[in-house]
Amino acid sequence: EAPIEENADILGLTISPLTDTLRADLGLDSDADGLVITDVDEASEAYAKGMRAGDLITEAGQQKVETIGDLEARMEESREAGRKSLLLLVRRGGDPRFVALSLEN
Repeated sequence: EAPIEENADILGLTISPLTDTLRADLGLDSDADGLVITDVDEASEAYAKGMRAGDLITEAGQQKVETIGDLEARMEESREAGRKSLLLLVRRGGDPRFVALSLEN
């Protein structure tokens, strides 16, 4: 049994790993994977780009993310590659869309 990771605050987003409870709350399939946005800082770029609580991040940098560690690793890889932003695949109600968030703090 994997330990339950706590929420993490990343890029203005409060992010939580997907659990069965969250899947049910969000009306997702039981096999849905990703990270749930549980809160968005209204002063953040993410909020300005339309990301909201309840959105699901399924990919970052064109690779699947299922844990907060996955997302942090993608961010680190992007920074090391000299990229200024990270491309996220975000789903809301089944509709996928790409959102690029700046990695510059």
